[in-house]
Amino acid sequence: MVAEGGEEEEKIKIGVCVMEKKVKCGFELLSAPMGQILERLQAFGEFEVIHFGDKVILEDPIENWPICDCLIAFYSSGYPLEKAEAYATLRKPFLVNELEPQHLLHDRRKVYERLEMFGIPVPRYALVNREFPYQELDYFIEEEDFVEVHGSRFWKPFVEKPVD
Repeated sequence: MVAEGGEEEEKIKIGVCVMEKKVKCGFELLSAPMGQILERLQAFGEFEVIHFGDKVILEDPIENWPICDCLIAFYSSGYPLEKAEAYATLRKPFLVNELEPQHLLHDRRKVYERLEMFGIPVPRYALVNREFPYQELDYFIEEEDFVEVHGSRFWKPFVEKPVD
């Protein structure tokens, strides 16, 4: 981009620090809304989008990661969130989305707790915490067509999900 005085203006570099399963360069595999946002930003001519890539994220030390002015980083399984946080501390880019709260996504119980704290509806659920499989628990009853947890009955079939 050329400034009024004829000199080249540097583009604002937006780092996209997500696993490749979430995005590909050119945005063809990116979620439609995010792909649209990044394509529109580039269309202005003032922004350069830099995708870090799995090799960079997983293998390279943060000191070798591309330097950017703004950072978009999304947690997914296998994503080194602590490494992204260390990069943000080192380079101090503007964070489009906060990194630290993404640790919450590692624990379904914490997600539900946060949603409930803000009055956001969550599905009816119960927690069964076992130290080992088939552990006998005094608050858990399983019958042929239901389970009961702390007196709340859930009729089968139902979806059982892990904490993470």
